Amino acid sequence: MSRTENVDVVVVGGGPAGSTIGALLAKAGHSVLILERERFPRYHIGESMVSGMAPLMEELGLIEELDVRFQHKSGISLRWGRDPEPWRSDFSAAFSSTGSHFTHAWHVRRGEFDELMLDNAQKLGAEARQEAQVTEILRDDAGAVTGVVYKHGGESHRVSSRFVVDASGQNRLLTRELTQTTWQEDLRNVAVWSYVDSYHPIEYKDDILVEAIQGGGWVWGIPLSETTLSVGYVLSAEKLSEATRGGRSHRDVFIECLEASHVAKTMIDPAAVGELRTARDWSHVSDTFHGPGWVAVGDAAAFIDPLFSSGVWLGTSGAWLAARAIGAALEDPEQEQRALERFDELYRQLFKDILGYVRFFMDPTRLREEYMERAQEIQKMVTSSSRVGFISMISGVGAIADVVNFDPMGVEDVEDVLQEWDEQTAASAAGGEGAAERPGAAGPEAAGPGAGRAEAVGA
Repeated sequence: MSRTENVDVVVVGGGPAGSTIGALLAKAGHSVLILERERFPRYHIGESMVSGMAPLMEELGLIEELDVRFQHKSGISLRWGRDPEPWRSDFSAAFSSTGSHFTHAWHVRRGEFDELMLDNAQKLGAEARQEAQVTEILRDDAGAVTGVVYKHGGESHRVSSRFVVDASGQNRLLTRELTQTTWQEDLRNVAVWSYVDSYHPIEYKDDILVEAIQGGGWVWGIPLSETTLSVGYVLSAEKLSEATRGGRSHRDVFIECLEASHVAKTMIDPAAVGELRTARDWSHVSDTFHGPGWVAVGDAAAFIDPLFSSGVWLGTSGAWLAARAIGAALEDPEQEQRALERFDELYRQLFKDILGYVRFFMDPTRLREEYMERAQEIQKMVTSSSRVGFISMISGVGAIADVVNFDPMGVEDVEDVLQEWDEQTAASAAGGEGAAERPGAAGPEAAGPGAGRAEAVGA
């Protein structure tokens, strides 16, 4: 084994969440080592971004590069709910309500996008090693994480650090060992997708298409360029298993989905569908996003059904919050627990809000206005426009202020806030009034059907 290295922070995983936290911490003057097991660029699904990412991309200095490289995403076109006609929400409406100058997001090729993010982290001062496989988590006698052992270039290396960040995606390298995971049983889905090299655009050609399929599931259509369309079908794992047990192939199921659609089938010729890819798409959340010496961000922390393309936004927003919490703890080690608790509270709330709304939206029999009004309720938007509330919810725009202004060392202490909430709840119950709402936690109604008070997850 080579000599031991020492850095402030080790980040396991160089995807969007890992690159974000690595870039922000390095930019703040901390020593950061990012360990990525693959060689970029590497293929990854999840190509449609939401506009709530724009402030972070501006912070990282990437807006101009994204505008040059990738297709703009102006909004979302849906065929969903009891209304037979397709409907649309324009991202610029939500941004204008906040006074922001942003108007769009991007459809990206993830291999190129992820490489851009990792390269940018290195430009900002982080060191990144690709094809580096973490083989061991180092801990002290008290159980605190103190570093990792990894293989790179045919040799084993040991690196000690003040913090280790699990940004390893679905591999969940730290969270798999250091905490429990709660799976969302009603969102055990599978995605089947492909790419076509020629397609007919919908009316708003820069929009992502999201369409409910009669019989269950939904289909996406993402215009990656004027000639390439990503098209996928998300359905329950149980439904796909039943179909294949009956003798049908994944291609049969995929083509049947297109034939059952109203809008997607007008965009492509089924005969042009190329190689199919599949991935397990099971929503989950870690019971904690932090512990002594470690934090988790991105899919390693939580994952939600990609109905609203929230994965990269949730992962990078969590990374932005975690970077501030870790930075505060590095400056004052005595405040580590407080900073990480505040990070966990807000990150978990972002997850709960999106998860609760996905659950509500998964019922495709509601009226369009019901979807909009529920989004407005969850976001607690101070506006008379349910349309603005809807697009603010699904694009992450409504959460921008919370993320941008997050202060891990704010005036109120987390425990004091929770104690105050408990006292208010007891007082309300004694007086026969409704329970007070816990700061940083959605109530059962806001969380949607089946969420309850349990951890009911995004890059």
